[in-house]
Amino acid sequence: MISTNRQITMALSAAGALGAIIGYLYLIEKTELSASTLFLFMPVGLTSAAIAALLLACHLRSDRQNRQLSDQQKLFSDFIHHAQDLIQVVDTRGNILYVNNIWEETLGYTRAEASRMNIFNIIADDHKSICQSRFAELLNGQYKGCFEVTYQTRDGQAITLEGNCSYSVKNGTPHMIRGIFRDISQRREQDEHILQMAYHDMLTNLPNRFLLNDRLSQAISQARRYHQKAALVYVDLDSFKRINDHHGHTVGDILLQKTARRMQDCLRENDTVSRIGGDEFLLILTGIKDRGDIPQIVDKVRIALAAPYIVNSLRINSSASMGTAIYPLDGVDPEALLNQADQAMYMAKKQGGNAHCFYTENTPPKTKVLRLV
Repeated sequence: MISTNRQITMALSAAGALGAIIGYLYLIEKTELSASTLFLFMPVGLTSAAIAALLLACHLRSDRQNRQLSDQQKLFSDFIHHAQDLIQVVDTRGNILYVNNIWEETLGYTRAEASRMNIFNIIADDHKSICQSRFAELLNGQYKGCFEVTYQTRDGQAITLEGNCSYSVKNGTPHMIRGIFRDISQRREQDEHILQMAYHDMLTNLPNRFLLNDRLSQAISQARRYHQKAALVYVDLDSFKRINDHHGHTVGDILLQKTARRMQDCLRENDTVSRIGGDEFLLILTGIKDRGDIPQIVDKVRIALAAPYIVNSLRINSSASMGTAIYPLDGVDPEALLNQADQAMYMAKKQGGNAHCFYTENTPPKTKVLRLV
């Protein structure tokens, strides 16, 4: 609007100056004024011409500046539209005002659809509350820094984004909130995969020694807090080496996987099954009120493992020897319980396998000392 008014003013001024010059020439041609009189009009004509030239120069300069500004705006707009980060602008209520191309491509909503939406409509339910709190903190000038948020795409997929927001001020109050985000879903999946590999057995997907140590420490702490007992059961498959050598490692691996599933099916949700290596497993039983409750749970597992397996059309008979140590009756720390459960399992092996023994003070000690980590 300002540019239009300026152009109109310059055009009228130039027209006035041009009219003065034309009038001056008309006087020279059509009137019989003396040379001295005509000389009086010369400054007027020259001034008018100078004004016209000045206004024309200003107009040309203004046009050049406007073109330069327009080119810069186009470059900036093109940069925003085609940036590889998701860029969004919302008002102070969360209504979406602008999104760039990659925002559309990533989330699947068109600009027209986004313009009718509130940003909290597409934030995942488990992130909505904390995002609303951060939104309010940002408007109050209390929140700064990078954060993560999970959006729901148009087809219902969850995408994890990482970024930051800032707001613009109009008349002294927050006016719009700008957000720049990057899709980190793939990176988050890779992190979770690395974490899975670090704390789980690759063959059976059971917790490994590292995670078992944490689980056992938690079980001991819970038992201490609620004046209960926890049991650590050492499980070693009988004749697994013979089965592995006779039928091959592929059959042996499948047998281990089936063994893991059988034990998981026998235990409660708050119990843990862990593979610590080879054909050796550990069970953590929690929430035990009486020592007499343990044999029923352990025998259920032992009977399940003694049932025949069908692996690649082969019928394979297997069983397990099991030894149990109880917190706090047999020990109060993970290492002691592990070695006592191992000694009890060794006694079950000596009985011929497919058996279960509790640790007692009379259990012969083994020469090897086991460690969780």
